[in-house]
Amino acid sequence: MKFKRRLLAIGLAGIMLLSVGCSNSGGASEGSNITTISIVAGGDAVNLNPLYANDRVSMTVMNALYNPLYVVDEKGEKTFYLADSVEPSEDFLTYTVKLKSGIKWHDGKPLTADDLVFTMESILDESQAAISRGKFVIEDKAVEVKKIDETTVEFKLPAVSTSFESMLGDVRVIPKHIYEGEKDMAKSDKNNSPIGNGAYKFKEYKTGELLTLERFDDYYGEKGELETVTYRVIADSNSANMALQNGEVQAKYVQPDEVADVEGKGNVDIVTFDEGMVDNLVFMQNANESLKDEKVRQAISYAINKDEIITAAYKSEEYADKAYSLFASSTMYYTDDVEKYEQDQEKAKELLKEAKVDDLKLKLAYSTHKSQQEKIALVLQSNLKEVGIELELKPMEKSAFYGELWSGADATFDLALNGYVMGSEPAEYASVFKSNGSDNIGGYSNKEVDKKFEEALKETDDTKRAELYKEIQKTIVEEVALYPICYSKSIVAVDKNYDVKEANLVPIFMFRDLNGIKVKN
Repeated sequence: MKFKRRLLAIGLAGIMLLSVGCSNSGGASEGSNITTISIVAGGDAVNLNPLYANDRVSMTVMNALYNPLYVVDEKGEKTFYLADSVEPSEDFLTYTVKLKSGIKWHDGKPLTADDLVFTMESILDESQAAISRGKFVIEDKAVEVKKIDETTVEFKLPAVSTSFESMLGDVRVIPKHIYEGEKDMAKSDKNNSPIGNGAYKFKEYKTGELLTLERFDDYYGEKGELETVTYRVIADSNSANMALQNGEVQAKYVQPDEVADVEGKGNVDIVTFDEGMVDNLVFMQNANESLKDEKVRQAISYAINKDEIITAAYKSEEYADKAYSLFASSTMYYTDDVEKYEQDQEKAKELLKEAKVDDLKLKLAYSTHKSQQEKIALVLQSNLKEVGIELELKPMEKSAFYGELWSGADATFDLALNGYVMGSEPAEYASVFKSNGSDNIGGYSNKEVDKKFEEALKETDDTKRAELYKEIQKTIVEEVALYPICYSKSIVAVDKNYDVKEANLVPIFMFRDLNGIKVKN
């Protein structure tokens, strides 16, 4: 039996680009001369300690420095990194992890079971406030961790949790000999010059300018081809586009309306991948009583034309697939056998009449940091007007928008455009759709859905577990907990000198494996 991994990143939409250097030039060059690559982010990393990295830039750099135990894909297949194996007991209450032998920290010391036990104890220590602590507390009881030998660690669960195996794989081990005795690990100066275990090690960090990594020659896996990797801080996307066109940088994330422009000189390849992002419309139920009525939410849903949104904001379904389920299509037990809410203006008007709502006026907020947001908002404004709903648009600066989005009842808008990445583990969606979910920003509540999430977490029969998650999807879509707009794809323009297939394009990090970036001959 196989379970899957999780990844949560609500609202993450940072801009990153890649600039490529060579041994004798800062611009484009012959592939054989290239020895470095710069991954430029829109801001500084906040905290490089894996226990606290929670923004896109920090998580991206952290991923380069620290390997996970293992990764589980959407088919349930594992790719092992620090771990050699993980074995559950027949009752799914004990998991045994065997670490690879011979792994070294970047300072040359051996990585052992003591480091994994120390990492887990630090995560579970409430005083350390690690962001992932809740994932290892089941029914208010912490998972027990025990060292068996130098490379073996045993985990005992207080109750069955079918998502535990994927959660465990995401753990990034930190060095006991570096952090032992730190009373406030989040604020430790040791986070500023981290000692990791990945294919690249920390070299230098200049705030507001760059963070450089260098190849770790004692890495246990495949050695990186590039000598250095630099994360450069470049905030302005327009400047980045100009740099790409001028050959000063060789790769970057691009928006759909930028593709034709960046392809113009013929020096880049365009690569798209499914980031597992669910772009959605949020109903701020705690800020507007009308939206607590399921019929009003359904009426709004029937008023929307998804095809118009895709064409206006994403150009075509090449860059965004229409979404029907509120689970990403890469999620375990995903189903599109749900209410589709194809545009039906007469049905929308009928539902508004049944809800006894007249002259409904709503305010839609969105962040200005992504060009698609305004285009989606304008389509929604037009669609809703046709069924008698007046929609005022409220564009907001990114930080102000997300700050207010999470304020719930105190929000000064009724609807919002947002997106989330939850990964392939369906249990992760509980935080968005359970009544007390930490990421339930709209205020949706259904006790039966809460119950099914809890049942699914304990269900070890794969068929029964699948059915529970499919029932959940049908209910939250029928009741319009959120309105699913599309599964938008990430688009990366990469200089033709580079082959990134083995670097594994993935959500948040862009490249899971920097050592997989190859220079074409």
